[in-house]
This record gives sequence, C-alpha cells and structure tokens, in this order.
Amino acid sequence: MRTIGEIGEFGMIERLARVLPSSSGVVEGIGDDCAIVRVSDRLLLVSCDLFVEDVHFRRSTAGPLDIGWKAAATAVSDIAAMGGVPLYAVVSLACPSDTGVVYLEQICEGLSAALARSGAVIVGGDTTRSPGPLTIDVTVMGEPSGGRCLKRKGARYGDLVVVSGPLGLSAAGLHALEKGHDEPKLIEAHLRPKPRIAEGQWLCGKNSVHAMIDISDGLVQDLGHIAKANNVGIDLRRETLVPSPEIKAYCENHGLDPMPFITAGGEDYELAFTVDTAQAEEVLASFEREFGWKLNVVGELTGQWTGVRLDGEELARGGFDHFKSKD
Repeated sequence: MRTIGEIGEFGMIERLARVLPSSSGVVEGIGDDCAIVRVSDRLLLVSCDLFVEDVHFRRSTAGPLDIGWKAAATAVSDIAAMGGVPLYAVVSLACPSDTGVVYLEQICEGLSAALARSGAVIVGGDTTRSPGPLTIDVTVMGEPSGGRCLKRKGARYGDLVVVSGPLGLSAAGLHALEKGHDEPKLIEAHLRPKPRIAEGQWLCGKNSVHAMIDISDGLVQDLGHIAKANNVGIDLRRETLVPSPEIKAYCENHGLDPMPFITAGGEDYELAFTVDTAQAEEVLASFEREFGWKLNVVGELTGQWTGVRLDGEELARGGFDHFKSKD
C-alpha cells in the first residue's frame, strides 16, 4: 500500500478531491488558494491553514506574538492570492493543559494583529486539550474585490510571469535562526510575513492579469501549480532572479548559494502572477506609481513543454511538501 509520504501533499490532495462530493453552490472547489462558494447572490472566499508546533514553528525561535501573527498571515495570504478582501476568521486551538494562560493570550494577540492589518476580525472558533504539539487552525473568509477573483487557472501562452517583491528572505531568516546568526531583517521576514492584500486587490482589477498565486512553498513549486492548472510551461530567467541586498550579503558572509533561497525557499507570501505581454509595461509602471516599488518579471509562459524550467533547462522541483519534506 502506498503511503502519503510517497505521493506527497499534492498527490494526496488530488486523490481526495476525486472522492469528495461537491454541490451546485461551489464555484471553485479543491485545488486553488481559496474555495469560492455562492451564498445567495454573493461569492464567498474560504481558506484554512494549520499551524503545528515543530512543523511550522518552534517555541525556541518564535515568541507567542510571532506564532499568532504568522498563523493568521499564512491564511490571509490565500485571500490575497485571489485578489480578495479578508473579512472574518475562526480559529481552533489545541494545546496541552499546562500551557500558560498569558502565552495563549499573546498568541491570540498576534493572530488578531495580523488579521487587523487586512481588515479582518476573529469571530469564533474552538479549543481542545492536546497531549501536544500546540496546533492552531485558522479559517479565513472573504469576498472578491470588484466582483472578480484571480485563480491559478486563466494564464495564456505568451504571458509574462511577475512577482510582487524579493524572494528568499523568509528562508534565509529561518536559516539564520537555526544557525544562531544575528540577522534582524531576515528573521523579521520569516516571523512576521506581510501578505500582499492591497496589491492583490489592485492586480485583480487589471483584466490583463490572468492568473495568480501566493508564494508559500517556493517559487518553482508554486509556479508549478499555475503551469499544471493551465497545461503550459513556465520558463524562468536566471538573470532576473537577482538576490536582494539582504540575501546577497547574508550568503556572501556565510558562503551560501542564494539561488535555493530564491527558487525554493517558500514562506515569502509574495504574489506571482501572469500578465498579457502587450500590456505588461503599463501594468508594471502603474503598479510602481501606486505602491512605490518595482515588480520583477521573472519568466514567461510557453507551449513548448509543461512544468517549470530555468532558462529552458529542467530543474529539481524544490519547495516544501508537508509529507515529503524532512524536519
């Protein structure tokens, strides 16, 4: 009998999606960043994320405020990936009975602060005793911005692939924490990610933007979802995957290759999207005027193959898989 460790997280999701029923109110079910369901005459975006001690965080390197913040930010980023507006969250918490009351209060403060940044509030949830580890489940509900959602599906041949900001900061921050290196900016990027809510809504308002995803498991792996959803290839350009000054300095100081951080690091929660080539220049210029920094074109869609390659060359998938990745 095959195990989940053999087929991986996404293989498991595909198998489960085939056996789970749907209904007429489901506009978009399993397989995107959010489910889209119709409630009366409105569309509702729904997504949830589990945050498990010693898998997603360690108490030795993250304080309770950080833990709560990141648990909420991770879930909110799924709404950002659809260009949506976060509204409400329900939070379930499982913990040992000897967990400190103040510690849990601070986790909730972190949850609330991250949600408030996007305009959402906690409206309920559940608690239960657990022998360990401490586990947080955050379900976020939102709505489309302007009546449109950006899905993973919708990309077109010839589209350019663009990312909303620097990549690899979170992975480098995790590396710094594990090695005991004093890198405040990188560690902040890892512990306190800031989902691109406003940016996602702005991009959703551009008809020339065709598909979008947030970068949670690594650039190559997440772009692989877009490639698969559209049965296309994505050709990344090495020359455009330039490390940020922080990544460059960190890697030079410690004899590291920055490319794995950039292509496979994950947990940056930047947005990756595809845009019509003919209108890309206008979109990039307008974005810079609106938000004050430049978007980065990292590749393009092609019909010559399926999947993600780097300068036309096949590469290891990289990125995080909950069941294949090792602690």
